[in-house]
Amino acid sequence: SIGIASCPENAKDWPGLFEIADRNLYSAKRHGRDRIGVFKKEEMGLNIPTQEIIGRDEEIVRIKGFIQSIFDGCGGAVCISGEIGVGKTRLLYEVIKDSDYQNMQFLNSNLSATTKSIPYYPFREIIRRVINREGIGSIKRIPEAYWIELMKIAPEFSDRSKGMEKQIYMVDKFRLFEGVRRFLALQASKAPLFVCLDNIHWADHSSLELFHYLVRALKKDPIFFFFFYRVEEAKHSSFQNVLQLMAREGLYEKIDLEPLQTADVARMLSLMIDGIPPSELTEYIFKESGGNPFFIEELMKSLDTNDAFIWDKDKCVFDKGKKVVIPYSVEGVIDRKLGMMNKEACDLLEYAAVVGREFDFTFLQDVTKMNEGHLFDLMDEITDMRLLKESKGEQYCFSEDIIREVIYNKISGIKLKRYHQVIGEKLLALYKGRTAEVVEELSHHFYISRDLEKAIAYSVVASGRAKDVYANRDAIRFYNIAIECLPQSEIKEKEVKEIEYLKKKAAVLDLVGESEKAVEDLEKAIKKTKVLRERKWEADCLIALCKVYFGIAKYNDTIEMAEIALEIYKELNDKEGEAGGLNCVGIAHWYLGEFKIALKLYQDSLKIAKKIGNRDLEAMTLGNCSIIFWNLGEYSKSLTYYFRSLEITKKLGDPETEGRAFNNIGLIYGTLGENSKALEYYKHSLKITREIGDRKVEASTLNNIGIIYVTFGEYTKALEYYMGSLKITREIGDRKVEAMTLNNIGILYCNIGEYSKALEYCMNSLEISREIRDRQTETESLVGIGNSYLEIKDLSNAEEYYNKAFSIAQMIKSKALFTEVLLSFTSLYFEKNCLVKAKEQLKQVFSHVDELGLKNIKAKALCLSGRLYIKEKKWDKAKSSFKESMLIFKELKGKFGFAQVYYYQGLMFKESGDKTEAKKRLAEAMKIFKRIGAKGWIKKVTR
Repeated sequence: SIGIASCPENAKDWPGLFEIADRNLYSAKRHGRDRIGVFKKEEMGLNIPTQEIIGRDEEIVRIKGFIQSIFDGCGGAVCISGEIGVGKTRLLYEVIKDSDYQNMQFLNSNLSATTKSIPYYPFREIIRRVINREGIGSIKRIPEAYWIELMKIAPEFSDRSKGMEKQIYMVDKFRLFEGVRRFLALQASKAPLFVCLDNIHWADHSSLELFHYLVRALKKDPIFFFFFYRVEEAKHSSFQNVLQLMAREGLYEKIDLEPLQTADVARMLSLMIDGIPPSELTEYIFKESGGNPFFIEELMKSLDTNDAFIWDKDKCVFDKGKKVVIPYSVEGVIDRKLGMMNKEACDLLEYAAVVGREFDFTFLQDVTKMNEGHLFDLMDEITDMRLLKESKGEQYCFSEDIIREVIYNKISGIKLKRYHQVIGEKLLALYKGRTAEVVEELSHHFYISRDLEKAIAYSVVASGRAKDVYANRDAIRFYNIAIECLPQSEIKEKEVKEIEYLKKKAAVLDLVGESEKAVEDLEKAIKKTKVLRERKWEADCLIALCKVYFGIAKYNDTIEMAEIALEIYKELNDKEGEAGGLNCVGIAHWYLGEFKIALKLYQDSLKIAKKIGNRDLEAMTLGNCSIIFWNLGEYSKSLTYYFRSLEITKKLGDPETEGRAFNNIGLIYGTLGENSKALEYYKHSLKITREIGDRKVEASTLNNIGIIYVTFGEYTKALEYYMGSLKITREIGDRKVEAMTLNNIGILYCNIGEYSKALEYCMNSLEISREIRDRQTETESLVGIGNSYLEIKDLSNAEEYYNKAFSIAQMIKSKALFTEVLLSFTSLYFEKNCLVKAKEQLKQVFSHVDELGLKNIKAKALCLSGRLYIKEKKWDKAKSSFKESMLIFKELKGKFGFAQVYYYQGLMFKESGDKTEAKKRLAEAMKIFKRIGAKGWIKKVTR
């Protein structure tokens, strides 16, 4: 297969062209191989049905093995069973489209409930097909005694029908059976014959007898019978008796088709969307459809109709928020099954649908108060229809979520409330003293039944539990239930509780990156505190709002809100609140690069914390002071403050704060270039956070360990830790750390010269940071993208992304970030040979790094300075800059930076005419680049 992409139609740079050509190659492979894949944007959409059958390789091989005897002139029968929509008929068509069977004849009949009353319907249909194709002569080649019988079941083809006596239309059963046998044998004498009877369970008794006779009588003729039946509709039918008789005689081979597994569903979806399906789409479709191919197709059509798919950069993105309408075709299948059961079984299914997807037999009996034996009989009837299936022990579950949804949606409003109330009360009785085990179910049942007080009580508990296990979306949902129910409830102080729930919900919204909604909830809460004149609550909500503003880099707004809160705390003489407010203002000034102002605020907070004896607050503030000393380059003081903080947390027995302290001490040692010590403290942090289940700090620590291994040049290990961090952030919904980690992975790939991957990860980071409005990470991602473009000499794209980063860095006034962007611009101007501009930018960079103590950026700036001196042939100044840069990289143990300096020194000596030194430096650079696997840089050295 071949994938094609062209410039400028598909992309304007090499990574983009290769990405699209690669995508088109796999598109070609997905659609059957041996073809050319050319992506056409206007043709984007779902491919339904898929061009190939999925998940049936084993069954296809088995069928082909069964029917091999047809080439030796012998026949047989294959029975294919499964539930409706599982793909029985398609399986056969997939087999017979093989080139080995192109010369075969194919006759088929499709039965239904309406044909059951028509005698010999399937054979009547087959005879008609042959006569319509070949003419009446095709039937008259068998002896008259037999074709006359055939005319009796297909009288419209008889030219003697008017002259026949009435009694002649009485069918002679033996001659009819023999006539059909001879007729089929005659057809098979021309070419081997496949006869397919679809939905054979709907055949009349006489047809089943004839079928049994034919399968037995035609074993020595090249005729293969394929017959299909739906397991849920065949039970207790005449067909079952015939099937048992045929089984005893060994007249057929059996294939039972089961629904698809998750991997097969993913494969099917990949063919439908012509790309890799998002994992959440695969999970949703598998859960809803149970792996039934027909349900999968219909659900995908419904999702597409309801705009649940967004085609972004030639990829399909699944919008989980879109409401899915159950297709009529799927609902019709389920309704048909329900129509085949008695009312009592249908009522029982309604109770089951309200209980949930999975339920216990004993609990259902307790709810319905039915006799055990009678309940078992009803459950057997329902499982026979494939609406429920046994799970484990006495557990049952719905075969597919969509079945439960259809049944649930048909329950009338009043009845539904009653069902939920009964089930909620039964759960309370059953789990007396341990309601925590079913608090989520209790919230749901009492909410639907409109028992508002209980709904609020259990929703609040459920939200807390969900937040503790990082099920943040569930936590938000439970808070929404509680807030919705409060106004109409009889709960005391409902307004105060609403403020509390809004504040807690906002914290979770902020965590998942929905900052605008968090701000909206906090503003509502603040308005309510003002109405109630609850000043303490107002100040607390303002501080909560500050945290949200800080997360989206609105540092001036953070300061403004925190100062209002501080005034209230002072007015109330709330010293603890005042100390917390000072911390909050300090953090904002720190991010603005105003370190001395931040330090003064933290020290004021520390005095209050010591005075009131709040050891937790004291430990936290010591940690904040340490960060400032770190930024000021006073690393000894920074460590002293962190160790004091650590000592307090150990005495308090607060492992959560202790784990964070170890992580932060690791950051200090990392900055000092003592990476081995940094790693040691990170591993202490990792051990504690894993023991206590603090997954947020665990993810952050894994990310930091990854950074250390990047510095060591151990990129494989670094990637392993980054991926561990990424997995956790996605599980707990921490979008901020996810974006940071993605950007770090992008930087790693840029270092080793895999620029296409670097762009992919940095772009993903950019997308998330913009979505959650994290301006800090957004700027870092823009720089990462710009750096990747710079490495592949796409200077226009690099400049575009640097400009965007520059605008944000200026807006949020973060000096460290601003300095990093300036350094990137210096590199760009150097590549564009705008040396005057490059010097101007570099001068600004040096003024900032000396003020902020940013050693890593200083080392990079010195290296760049050396390169500028090479351009001017100022060899001594170049040597001096490189030497100073190398000393800092050596101190930081930054192997990648160290190797880069060696490389540029080699170029300097080469240009100045010292070939021996040039060779030596380039060899040193190559040694390090090879060790760390920096493919792009290895290519540069070998040029």
